[in-house]
Formats: sequence, structure tokens, C-alpha cells
Amino acid sequence: MRRVRGKYVHEVNGKRLYTLCHALVTLGLGDEKLWQEVGEAPAGFVQTIAHGLIDKICGESHKDTLSISCEIRDNLGTGRWRGSPIGDGHLAVLFEAEQYGYVAVGAAIRTLEEQERFLGASFYLLLCQSLYRWARIYTHHDAEMYDETLHEWAECDDPQNRDSYEFPRLDEAIPECVQTLEKSEGWTAKEMRMLLRRHRNGPCGGWIEKVLAIHRLSRSNRRLMQFEGEYDYPPLPLLLVVFRENDAIHACFDQESDSFNQGDNEPTCAICFLPEDKEDCNDALRTSATFLKLTRELAELIKLLNNHEEEDARQRKHRAQPALPTQRGSVDLPVEARPIQ
Repeated sequence: MRRVRGKYVHEVNGKRLYTLCHALVTLGLGDEKLWQEVGEAPAGFVQTIAHGLIDKICGESHKDTLSISCEIRDNLGTGRWRGSPIGDGHLAVLFEAEQYGYVAVGAAIRTLEEQERFLGASFYLLLCQSLYRWARIYTHHDAEMYDETLHEWAECDDPQNRDSYEFPRLDEAIPECVQTLEKSEGWTAKEMRMLLRRHRNGPCGGWIEKVLAIHRLSRSNRRLMQFEGEYDYPPLPLLLVVFRENDAIHACFDQESDSFNQGDNEPTCAICFLPEDKEDCNDALRTSATFLKLTRELAELIKLLNNHEEEDARQRKHRAQPALPTQRGSVDLPVEARPIQ
């Protein structure tokens, strides 16, 4: 009788969980020894393997820059259709930004522009384009859309209320080189990449290598889930990109962030797979690894650029340059990543 289990635990969709464990063993990511170490608990078995893979790829790179959670689920989580199954025996790997990262790129753009015209603008635009392919970030484009929405609201409002609207001075915040390059039809990602490669061995080669690595990873094959109506809002921004602390982009983000978390937000990155299908599991694993590698390179770049921004701020402190305000006041936000309330 000692060999007979005295306790049984019923698990919803437990068969799918055991199927995932079997798939991980088949892929060579787990074995009987690990199974015994976790007390034959399938959830602990999967969790231990997942943590090991994440630590192997990211290490301590995300510390103090990005905060991303990872879940493997058989439903859509906290979406509009709470608990709704993904269907057909599939599982999903969900990455979600728990805090937004912060990076100020103004000083880096100026430094790069001193080496060659449009080098700084190419650096910034290629970085943003690459990140947009995998995750939502907040840049001057989002601030411009917020400004357009603000003007539409003002036009629809009563005339006596229009003076109460505060419109950001975006033209003053966005560097001239960035505005010019965006309006130029001859500049593509290929031209920007070629310009950056010419300077990869220069004084700012470390930054450039990071952006080129992010760009390469962003072009990898993606198997991301597309959501249509399952969630109330798009994903929370993984990263806030400003040109200077407290500039107009920063002010727009501060205003918009008040509405964050008022509903259900999509995950930052989601990959769907069928645990019974070895190749499908492999593809999901590769996609997840690519996302983790991309965020690792981003986290390391954030540290480099923010350190340069702080050094540049100390050097020009005697000039007492004011922050770029909105038309009716400014905002005061910390540089480090902070939780979205």
C-alpha cells in the first residue's frame, strides 16, 4: 500500500501540461534527473527549464533597465475573453512589460552627427524601426499622434474651453537631422544600415554594433500572435524613447500614461504553438529566444546611452539649458525605469 498514491490532484488541461513536459524532454531541454529534482511536478519542471533558458540568454542584462514577465498559458489570460482557450490544443508563450524602459538619445544623436551628417538620425530611426517590428515602444511618432488627437479634441470642444488645452512643442524637441531624414524619400533602412556600418569601428562603435545587432534580430522570422478584439488596448510600451529628459515627447507620454492599465492590454509579445508538434515547439522556442536576445541587446544599449546622456548633462550643466516644456508647463519624470501605475 505504501506504493499507492494517497493524494491525487486534478489539473485543468493537465494532459496538455504533461504533453509540454514530454516535448521539452524530446528537445533535450529536460531529463529524468530534473523531473525527480522538482518532485515530479509538471509545472515546476516547465518553470525550471524556462527560467534556465531565460537566464542563459539574458543573464543580468535587464537589471535596472527592462522588466518583462513570461508566462506559458492555455488561454488568453486577462483579455476581454477572460479565460477563453486558445483552441485546438495550443499553448502560448506570453511576454509582458511590467515596467517601461527609458532611454534618452539626444546626446548620442549629437555626438554621432558630429562624425557624419545623418549618422545620428540613422542610428535613432533604424533602432526605432527595428524595435517596432517586435514590440510597442513610445517615440516621437506616438507623441505626434497624441498631438493630432489633442487638436481634434480642441476643435470639437466648446470655443470657451479651447484655451485650456496644452499642445506640446514637438518641432522644438525633435532634432533637425531626424526631421530632415524622415522627409527624405531616398533614405531607406538599407542606406541607414550602410552608413552605420562605415562607423562601426569608430569612437561610437559600441552603440552602433548594438543597433545593428538589434536590426539583424528584428529581421528574423517571427511567429507572433495577432489579436483582433481579444483585448481592450494595445500592449503597454516596452520602452520610452526621448531626446532629452522632460522634453515634449516625455510630456506627451506622461499625459497618455494616465490612461494606461484602465483596461486589458495585449501582451508585449505572444507566440502560439502546438506542444504535440516537435517542429512547432522548436519554432516557438526560436522565436522566444530571438525576442529575448533582442531585449538583451536593447537593455545593454539603454545603459550605454543613458550613461552618455548623464555625462553630457554634466558637461553642459554650466550652460543651464532648460528642459523643453509644453506650452503651459512642463513635467518632471525620473530617468530610471518606473512602474506604470
